[in-house]
Amino acid sequence: MNTQVVLEVSMISVMALITIAYLFRSNASAGNKVQTFAIALLGGFMVLGGTAKFFEPFATMFASQIELSGLPLPKLAKFAGQMGEITAGVLYLLALAKGKLIPARSADTLLKSATLLTVVIMTVAVYVHLLPNVPAEVLPFQSKPPLLTLIVMFISLGIFIVNKRNS
Repeated sequence: MNTQVVLEVSMISVMALITIAYLFRSNASAGNKVQTFAIALLGGFMVLGGTAKFFEPFATMFASQIELSGLPLPKLAKFAGQMGEITAGVLYLLALAKGKLIPARSADTLLKSATLLTVVIMTVAVYVHLLPNVPAEVLPFQSKPPLLTLIVMFISLGIFIVNKRNS
């Protein structure tokens, strides 16, 4: 395994451990804990992913993805990708304050916004993954199939659907 993959796995593992610790402190019911876990993990993952793209080696890899994909306005696309991920993550994490710091209706709006932003970001990521001129070396986990991207998208949509049914 190369250092990039080790770094990525380490960051995701740390995020999962923090999320699990948060859940053990939570007073939520078992069903709500699963939803809370998914929201917290996805929120943390998105903030972590967006923030990591400001630091090496991820900054160079992300810039290469943008450049090789031929997305318009590469510098703006790079910044929008970084800030979009961070914003979506923060929106997910703020939605966890539902009924405590944020009214339920506002938290639902935050969750819908985070889902929409995540789906847009992940759709662009799937497009980039599938382009033949973007090599696996510059992609997350150095994997050409967009597995992680699709997992994140489906978790986001799953949270949205469950939240809609509970509302």
